[in-house]
Amino acid sequence: MPTPVHIVAGFLGTGKTTAIRHQLASRRGEKVAVIVNDFGEAGLDEAVLSGEPSFAIRNIPGGCVCCTAPEGFIDALGAVLAEKPDRLIIEPTGLARPQDLVDTIRRSPHKDALALGPLVVLVDPARLATKSDDEAELIALQAGIADVLVANRTDLSSAEALARFDALVSSLWPPPLSVHKTTRGQLPAAAFEWPANEGARIPRAASGHAHTHHDHGHASTSAHTVRSFRWSPDTVFSRERVSRAALRASEGLAGAKLARWKGIFRTDQGVLLLEVAGGQMHEERSPFRRDSRLDVILEGGSEDAFGRIASWLAGAVLSDNERAARATRVELVFPNGRTRFIERDELASLPGGVADVSRLVPKRSGAAARLSALLDAHKAPPQGSAVVCAADGFASEPVPLSALREGLLVHSIEGAPLDAKQGGPYRLLIPEGVPGAPSGCANVKGVVRIVLK
Repeated sequence: MPTPVHIVAGFLGTGKTTAIRHQLASRRGEKVAVIVNDFGEAGLDEAVLSGEPSFAIRNIPGGCVCCTAPEGFIDALGAVLAEKPDRLIIEPTGLARPQDLVDTIRRSPHKDALALGPLVVLVDPARLATKSDDEAELIALQAGIADVLVANRTDLSSAEALARFDALVSSLWPPPLSVHKTTRGQLPAAAFEWPANEGARIPRAASGHAHTHHDHGHASTSAHTVRSFRWSPDTVFSRERVSRAALRASEGLAGAKLARWKGIFRTDQGVLLLEVAGGQMHEERSPFRRDSRLDVILEGGSEDAFGRIASWLAGAVLSDNERAARATRVELVFPNGRTRFIERDELASLPGGVADVSRLVPKRSGAAARLSALLDAHKAPPQGSAVVCAADGFASEPVPLSALREGLLVHSIEGAPLDAKQGGPYRLLIPEGVPGAPSGCANVKGVVRIVLK
């Protein structure tokens, strides 16, 4: 049976360690392991937790676990799982982006041994009025991924601060599964379990690839009809095809007029919020990771109209064969939609290639092409950004082209293609210290697509 794993996140000083201590004290019959990520070297949270009845504690100091291939975190996962705990709790630094940690776990070699539970995010309501712009952005991002959102330290919060927390909750779509107001992190154990038909409990298709949707009809008025669709987080959509479905729906169908299309989709270009309003489609990246979902409201909608939408959505899901076919070459996609498919031989023949990346990126090996040579060979624009996409559906945050050009695309080891264990078929490495390179994009495994923006 997979080990349940729980992420307890939140900004600095929100009481994450205290909440974990409460869970440890209430689970004395379980072997509970804890992984703590301190940004400093002192390991203060580990020291606080070391006296608790936990089974094992691993501390990862001096860095952040929320990037795509953090060796320290992956090693800690393996060491903890080898001791066969009943449950694992992870406390990332308060400066972490929790969605990156979810992506890391889902991509790790230990993914089949772990079962992600609801992601718990703590907020200190008193901080909501005094935060800086950067802090506000990170708190909103952390709240946006929360399955369980907690107002902690409410005994120190004013009525105005609690009202601001309530306003934050009301602004979230999709909403959290549950919201708690508490002191000293005293959450019920039930908050760490998925409700029926949520998260890991969303039914999966018999094929094992989760493209089952849940279609719920709600007659809001005599003129409008609502349908809600949901898919397992394992489902990956083609960004082009799901966008096309939204635009087709906006053009009208079967006598119906689209009043609303608002969805979050895990696509081959990242998790995206797609919304149609006034006949225009708006797209932005989303931190949400629980599932993919869509709300559609049609004026004068019929079963035939919703059936067409359901058919378009089913056709937008990438099949197992499509995903496997992408794993043999790199697709370079230009802002105007032009594409180029890059084979391994072309990468090996580009000028300035690196015979062994270990001299530029410690602990890595293999022959690599320079991204600057690849982009120049295909006359890529000098400015802009790119999203780096992997065969398993992972997609990086946008990387400035100035930083991407400093990257290396590893294509071979000792003349042979990279296998999956080595990060193949292709692996992006950006050497440490390159200006503008987010940590989460510095090491992307399984690269099959680079989308220029």
